[in-house]
Amino acid sequence: MTVQPYVSFVTWGRNDGYAPGFVERVGRATSCLAGQLERAAVPAEIIIVEWNPADGPPLLVEAVDVPRALHHVAIRGIVVPSQYHHRLAGFHERGLHGGEASNVGIRRARGRFISPKASDTVFSPALIERIARQDLDARKMYRADRHDVAIDDTLWKLDETGFFARLGELPTTPNSPLEQSPLWQLRDLHTNACGDFTLMAAAHWHRLRGHPRDRTVLGLDIDSLLMHAAAAIGVEECRWPEPCRIYKPIHGNLNNARITQVWRPWQRRLEEYLLRRYTSDVAHRARMAFNYPRRRMRGVDSVLGPSIERNFVRPASRWARGATPAPTQPANWGLSDQPLEERVLCRATWERDDRV
Repeated sequence: MTVQPYVSFVTWGRNDGYAPGFVERVGRATSCLAGQLERAAVPAEIIIVEWNPADGPPLLVEAVDVPRALHHVAIRGIVVPSQYHHRLAGFHERGLHGGEASNVGIRRARGRFISPKASDTVFSPALIERIARQDLDARKMYRADRHDVAIDDTLWKLDETGFFARLGELPTTPNSPLEQSPLWQLRDLHTNACGDFTLMAAAHWHRLRGHPRDRTVLGLDIDSLLMHAAAAIGVEECRWPEPCRIYKPIHGNLNNARITQVWRPWQRRLEEYLLRRYTSDVAHRARMAFNYPRRRMRGVDSVLGPSIERNFVRPASRWARGATPAPTQPANWGLSDQPLEERVLCRATWERDDRV
């Protein structure tokens, strides 16, 4: 019999050269988090989901250098074969679907509270201290600002005290709460970079069936939709202030930098006409109705994503007016009925304590 960990962090990736030194960065970030949780004596687990393993290189869960013996923190890997990725439109152009990968880990997470976590992010000491109080409210979802920062290899080699002291001195770009257009009529939620940290009770993740389904590799808006769906079922947002931070190393593949809008000539003409003849609200409603401007992700030419008005604003605004979100994932969300390979990277004492 095992003790249920207090918190689970679910991350994902594949050993495909996504960013320079990616494997090393994942190992350092994972080791940093594990060390923080260990010193704070938080019963925890970190799950690394290897989605659609790349041909040739070793598995990420084999190559990553993480602690192998801890008292409070367990680390395990879950390998999702390529066949599941090949079901998605655009699979041949992009090898990862973060939402589906995180759902695999979330469905198998054992923590009372669960949060997705980008594989190379680092949490500030203040954020860990807040979690270490172990007084999270199951009725709330917790958010904190992500700060984008340039981290070089020399910084990673410092001990934890020096690392965070230096990190705190570096210039960062905060992903602060966005001011949504009044036309959208949405709840005021901090969705900016929420895929890097949205901590809430496991029961809510299961009720919502994880991140919403996207049958393409794009995964547009899924993290924001998840937050709005959670709010619609009564989960209250709690924003942790400074100095609680998520640090995100800057690289050339940050998601927002890869997305562009695609306008057709008739859409431009219609937009100009509606704004000239009617109101911004009418133009907004036309965007939702006719699904424009569509969106393209750099490197994925075969798939054109939906407009933000159609994909995100339309359902989220309905939920804000009282509609109940219906799960878009099937009952076996997270591939729960599939016998996926698991790798134990670090077994915590609470896992192997047969006296409990």
